[in-house]
Amino acid sequence: MTDTELEDKKTFLKNSILGDLPPGELDQLAEAVQIRVALPKEMIFKEGDPPDAFYIIGSGRVRVFVRHKDRIERDFSVRGPGSHFGEVALLTGETRTANVESLVETRLVVLSKEQFERILRDHPDISRSFVREMRNWLLKDQEIIEEEAEAVVRASRMSWFDFVLVIGVSVLLAITFNLSNPNGIPLVPDRPDAVASISASAAMEDYQHAQALIVDAMPNNFYQKRHIMGAINVPPALFDIMYLVSFSEEEKDKHIVVYGNTISRPYDLEIAGKLVLRGYKNVKVLDGGLQAWEANGYPIEQKVSK
Repeated sequence: MTDTELEDKKTFLKNSILGDLPPGELDQLAEAVQIRVALPKEMIFKEGDPPDAFYIIGSGRVRVFVRHKDRIERDFSVRGPGSHFGEVALLTGETRTANVESLVETRLVVLSKEQFERILRDHPDISRSFVREMRNWLLKDQEIIEEEAEAVVRASRMSWFDFVLVIGVSVLLAITFNLSNPNGIPLVPDRPDAVASISASAAMEDYQHAQALIVDAMPNNFYQKRHIMGAINVPPALFDIMYLVSFSEEEKDKHIVVYGNTISRPYDLEIAGKLVLRGYKNVKVLDGGLQAWEANGYPIEQKVSK
């Protein structure tokens, strides 16, 4: 490796999310990582590939996208110098969930899975930065999916009979799947017996004395419209990611109050149950949810309509 190549690696690393590493460690990492040059339109990895490396873009641009079964492609983003990709699969341990293709000749700094995991282990601040970034992406994707779903519903001319038929067939297929698959998804989430309830007035007393962490279990679009002031949003679908962001530094005896809407009661119980299973000893579900809190005139935050 020439001195020029080594200096290029150092420059690429300094301009990336790893730029805050101590200088000596950054120099050592520059000597250990590899440089890969991707030609225009070269596929760097595909959906389903094993998570074997983390990539930093030194120069050039890449496109991140998914390809559906009907071969229709949906672009997620175009990324340039200083950006990175490939960390999601490494953090989750799952196979690649998207395709990445170079748009022009692109120079990439490539960290092996072992190098990436060692950095996360030795530098918790960098690890939390990745988790926060993943959280923002997931929340954004969830908003896009919800908007697309609403658009489909508005455009649909399906009759009530067709609607009921589709729901009935879907439920039948779900039950069949669960009966035939030992790893099936439970139709009704399990709730540990340890999960208790708390009245709005009792929750308010803890709230006033800053003794309780308030957790909103509703989908993010509902949370954005209206929620208890100071509450953190932890939708069930994002629990594992949000747990790392919001609970990694909380004591296990911390008082936690979980709430939602009346119709979202199963979500509240699911989040509360997961927290109990994680070892939290003082988890309670708010009786009456957000409606009971609001009916008592307790503080909420509400999105102002433009």
